[in-house]
Amino acid sequence: MKAIRLHIKQNSANYKKEETVQNRMTFPLPPYSTVIGALHKACGYTSYHPMQVSVQGKYGSLKTKMYKDDCFLNSLNDDRNLLVKMKNPDMLSSAYQVVATAQKAQGNSFEKGITINVINEKLLEEYRFLKRTKRRIDKHKKIINKMKTRLKEMKADENVSAEEVKEFDKRIKHIKAVYDEYEKVKYTIPYSHFRTLAKGPKYYELLCDIELIIHIVADENTMNDIMDNIGNLTAIGRGEDFVEVLECAQTELFDVDEDVDYGEADFDVYMPVEYLEINKDDMDIISKTEGGYTGGTKYLMPKDYKTVQLKGGMRKRVFNRVPIIFCQLNYIENGCKGIMLDKTENGIYSVFLA
Repeated sequence: MKAIRLHIKQNSANYKKEETVQNRMTFPLPPYSTVIGALHKACGYTSYHPMQVSVQGKYGSLKTKMYKDDCFLNSLNDDRNLLVKMKNPDMLSSAYQVVATAQKAQGNSFEKGITINVINEKLLEEYRFLKRTKRRIDKHKKIINKMKTRLKEMKADENVSAEEVKEFDKRIKHIKAVYDEYEKVKYTIPYSHFRTLAKGPKYYELLCDIELIIHIVADENTMNDIMDNIGNLTAIGRGEDFVEVLECAQTELFDVDEDVDYGEADFDVYMPVEYLEINKDDMDIISKTEGGYTGGTKYLMPKDYKTVQLKGGMRKRVFNRVPIIFCQLNYIENGCKGIMLDKTENGIYSVFLA
C-alpha cells in the first residue's frame, strides 16, 4: 500500500480540546481532523478529499500560559464589567470605546452612576439618554394596550358596527407601526452600539519541542497534490503553531510480517480501539499515565464531519469521532491484523490508519 510519510517538528503547539473554555487544554498529539484540515488548506482544497491518517510523535514538555480574554456578553448589563460602545454593532472586534468601568463585581449602575469609573462622560450621557428614551417609549406604548382592550369591548358590543371596529383596528395598527419605527430609530439602533465587555485571565496549555510522524493514505491524485504542495503546510493546530517539515516522502506500507520489539522507542501513538481489540493477544502497550483504558488514555478523536441544516438557516458540524487509545507500543507480533509497517532506514514505524 502506497502512503506519504511526513516527519515534522514544531517548537510549540496547542491542539485544542473543543470542550475546554477557561483552560484551553490540548491533546497530546494533533487530532486527525487537525491534520486533515491543515493538509486541505495546504493543497487549496475547497471540498473534502477522503484520506486515512496515522499520527504518532512525542513532545518535550507541557506548560500552562495565561492570557487576557475579552468577552462580549450576549446581554447588556447595567451593573457589572465594562460598558463600551462599538464602532459597528454587527462586528465584535477591538474597535470600541470604553465608556465606564464597574468598581465592584455587582451592585453598580452605569445609569445611576453608582460605584463606577467614568472614562467617557459624553458617551455615558448618551447611554443614559437612551435608557430614559426607552422608558418614555414604553410609557406611551401603554396607550396601544388600552386601545386593544377597547377594541375587544367594541367587538362584543352589538351596537357597534363592523365598519367601526375595522376602522378602529386599522387605527391601532397605524399607531403601533409609528411607535415601532420611532423606537427603532431613536432607541434600538443607537442602543445596539453599547455592549458589556468582560475581561479576565484565562489559560491555555502549550506543548513544546514536538516531533511528529504522520502517514497519509488517499487516492493517487490527492497524494500527488500533497507532495506538490507540502511547502504550503505552515502550521498544525493554531495559526501560530508553525511547522518545520523535515521529510515528505512516498513510502510503501506492509502487513505485519515479523515480530517488532520497540524497546526504548519514545514515540506515542494514536491507536484506534478496533486494532487493540482484534490484536490484544499479539501486542503490548504501555502508557505514561496511570489507569485509563488497558494502559492507555482513551479519546473520541474527531476526524471528519458532515454539515447538518438547522432551523433558521443555521448549520452545524457533526463530527465523525474515532475511539482511539493514546499509548506507547512495547511490541507487536507477526500476523497482527489491520496494522501496517513502514520500514525505513531509521527503524520500523507501526501505522494505525483511521
